[in-house]
Amino acid sequence: MSIRDSVKLFGPAWIALLADADAASIIGGLSTGEEYGYRLIWFVLVLAIPLFIIQEASGRLGAVTNSGIGELIRKYYSKKISFLSIIPIFFVDFFTYLSEYTGIAIGSYLIGINPLIGLLIFFAIHIIIIFTKNYEITERALIVISFILLISALIAAEPKLYFTNIFYFSTSKNFLFFLAVNIGAVVTPPCMLIYQSSATAVKYSKLNISISEKVKWTNVETIVGAIVTELTIVFSEIIGTLIKNVDPTNPVQLAKSLGVIHVIFGVLLISAGFLTLIVVSLSSAWGILEALDKNNYKNVFKIYVIESIPALIILSIISNNYSIILNFALTLLSLSPIVIAFPAILIGILISNKRIMGNYAYGKIRLLIYFLTIGLIVLGGVIGFFYL
Repeated sequence: MSIRDSVKLFGPAWIALLADADAASIIGGLSTGEEYGYRLIWFVLVLAIPLFIIQEASGRLGAVTNSGIGELIRKYYSKKISFLSIIPIFFVDFFTYLSEYTGIAIGSYLIGINPLIGLLIFFAIHIIIIFTKNYEITERALIVISFILLISALIAAEPKLYFTNIFYFSTSKNFLFFLAVNIGAVVTPPCMLIYQSSATAVKYSKLNISISEKVKWTNVETIVGAIVTELTIVFSEIIGTLIKNVDPTNPVQLAKSLGVIHVIFGVLLISAGFLTLIVVSLSSAWGILEALDKNNYKNVFKIYVIESIPALIILSIISNNYSIILNFALTLLSLSPIVIAFPAILIGILISNKRIMGNYAYGKIRLLIYFLTIGLIVLGGVIGFFYL
C-alpha cells in the first residue's frame, strides 16, 4: 500500500482507540499511579490485546460492508433486535458524558479557566464540530485533538523505565474492582465499537481502494491505536507517582501537587474528555439511528440533546462534588462489559458469515479467540457488579 493510500485511510480506528483514553481513564490512571506506582503498568499494557481484538472486528465489518453495526444488525436480523442491542449502549453513554464533562471541568481549572465557563466553551465547540454536517471536517478536528492528547501526556509524564516493582496482583476487593473498572473504562466503552464501524464505513466507501488494502490498513491502524492508547494511560499512571495523598478529582489539591506541570495535565484532561465527547455523541446517534433506519443530521441533533445536555446540567449544579459524580459514573461504567455482550455476540456472528464478509470472514480459530476475549471482558463486568 502506498503512503498516499495510507493517509487517505487513516482516521477511524485511531480516533476510536484514542477516545478510549478518556478523562475517566486518565484520572483513574492518576489514582493508580498514586497508590501503586509502576506496579500495575503491566496490566494496562496487557489490555491492548483485548482492545485490539474487539475493535478490529468492528473496523473490519465497516471496511468490508460499508455499513455500521446498527445497520448490519437491522439488515441481517431485524429492526427490533438491532434496537434492543443498541439502546443499552445509549444509556451507558449518558454516564460517559458525566465522566468526560467532569474531566473537562477539572482540566479547565488547571489551565486557569472557571470550570463552568470551561464547560460552556467546550460544549459550544463540540456543537460546532458535530454540526458541520461534514464527516471529513469532523475527523480532521478529532485527529488534531488526539495528537494534543498524546503529546500532552508524553510531556507531562516524562516517562522513565524502571525494572523493579513493575508487577503486582491481589485478590482483594479493591484490587478486583479496580480491574473491573479498567476493563470497563479502557477496553469496552460500547460506543467505540459503533464509532469505528460507522466511521470506517462512511470514510472507506468514498475511496477507490481495494477491500484487501482497506482490511490490512484497518488491522495496522487498530494495532497501533491500541498500543498508543494504553501507553497514554501508562503515562497518566507515571504522572500519578508524583502526587501523594491527593484527591485527583479535587482541582485545587491537584494543581498544588502537580506543580509546574499542572497546566499541561489540564490540557491532557480537556483533550481526553473532549475527544471522547465527540466520539460518543457521534457513535450513539449513529448506532440508534442506523438501528431505526433514520440516520440523518436532524435526528443526530435530537439524540445529542437527549444525552449530552442533561449531563452538562447535572455537572453544573453539583460543581463542587466532582468526586461523587465521577465515582458514580465509573461505578456504572464498570458494568459496561455486561452491556456490550449482546451486540458483541451479534458482531461475532456477522463477521464469521462468509455470505456477508466473503474471503474476509473470521475463521474458526480467530472467531474462538474473539469470543473468548468477549467472555473474559464480560467476566470483568460480573466482578464489577458483585463488588459495587
